[in-house]
Amino acid sequence: MNYKNIVVSWLFETELSNMNAGEGSSNLKEIKTYNNGLPYISGQSMRHALRQAMKRENSDDFKCTPEFPCGDITNCWTCDLFGYLLPSQGAKRWSPIKASPALGQIRNSITTDLIFRMVEDIECPECHDKIYPLAARSEGVKEIKKDTDLKCPKCGKTFNAPYDIRQAIAYKQLMKNIYKSSISIDVANIGVEEVPVISEEGKMNATKPINNIGRDKKIERIKSILNGIYNLSDFANQSREMVNSTPDFVIISLQKRYNHRLASVLKLDEDGNMDIKVLESVIEDTLSMDGTKVYAGFISGIIKNEEEVMVILNKFNEDESVDFNLCDTPFKAFNEVCNELECKEVDGDTGGSA
Repeated sequence: MNYKNIVVSWLFETELSNMNAGEGSSNLKEIKTYNNGLPYISGQSMRHALRQAMKRENSDDFKCTPEFPCGDITNCWTCDLFGYLLPSQGAKRWSPIKASPALGQIRNSITTDLIFRMVEDIECPECHDKIYPLAARSEGVKEIKKDTDLKCPKCGKTFNAPYDIRQAIAYKQLMKNIYKSSISIDVANIGVEEVPVISEEGKMNATKPINNIGRDKKIERIKSILNGIYNLSDFANQSREMVNSTPDFVIISLQKRYNHRLASVLKLDEDGNMDIKVLESVIEDTLSMDGTKVYAGFISGIIKNEEEVMVILNKFNEDESVDFNLCDTPFKAFNEVCNELECKEVDGDTGGSA
């Protein structure tokens, strides 16, 4: 059995956060929203977070950056897995990884937080006492630029400010939510390069796939993508703050054809209830594709109508006519998929049958 496509669809719950701010005004980091106030994280941001999560564990395999690609898909995971454009060489590569935006599902109120950068004390060059520069400025002076006169409150000596001193104040919008996202992995095209076939007359008649890596390296890269999804963390505004974006509810399909049906499986209403009809029909339709295996796992307490969800999942899990595997947790679902890839073949040919 050759797998051509892996689709991962998941939900993750966050506390107050702003993981992909909009343009906003000069002193406000706005939450990106859709559908009249629901938050979202762009697909570009999702891909960036995935690439960083993978790079954290496999730094030596990322030989270049998206801004300056090398085009070496055999050795560089950046170019192989995330694609590239080399105008100077007339070369480009589509990314085998497709990411949807993460769409917030719950209509919650927005909280505004103050971002405040404290002004540090500076040293008086005369008495060497630490002074608060805003208290040393002359009456009426609002901004302290370099060389502005300051007066030491202790010794009374006047000296020039060593650099621009300002108290930065801004605001950031935050929201608690449950996000739905999906990533598709084009297994057949990982490590595969499309090479033109030139006729004797110098015309390009077709293209042929050239597999640049072996089975083990292909599986290594796929497993790294799956581990990266489980370990997502590098979103915007995370330089100091922490947000838990680990999947809380995940469904993963291993497919013999390239198809994104599973991406629409996890839909919540604005109260946090999962659409049972969509869940059941999408899983059933996905499993109807020959040779498809589906794995699911979730953390209890995320979905409000959890009992109804369990009825559907247990129904598929107990049906011996389909290959549905209900795991105890999301981590175990990812682990089971990785184990399945180790013992089964993955496709080295491009494309998939319809």
